[in-house]
Amino acid sequence: MSEFVVNIPKDLEKDIKEFPENWAAVALEAIKLRAFQLKLERSAEFRRSFVEAIASKSRLSEKEADKFAIELGRKIKKGRFEQLRKAGLV
Repeated sequence: MSEFVVNIPKDLEKDIKEFPENWAAVALEAIKLRAFQLKLERSAEFRRSFVEAIASKSRLSEKEADKFAIELGRKIKKGRFEQLRKAGLV
């Protein structure tokens, strides 16, 4: 595992010392959560681009393309949820 050093301002250090907590674990969970959020954002951007590309080359009506996009989004979310469940994050 890599090591990550964080500089904490004095006033925050004072607050942290006041509460007995595994602050390294708190920081690690915060980093995991942010990385997950960024992956979701990237996934959403990819999904949007993918659907736009399909729609631009398709003979589907706008309503049909929207229906397809919604169904595709549901399938992607379900798959991602399963990945998170297996990783113990949900």
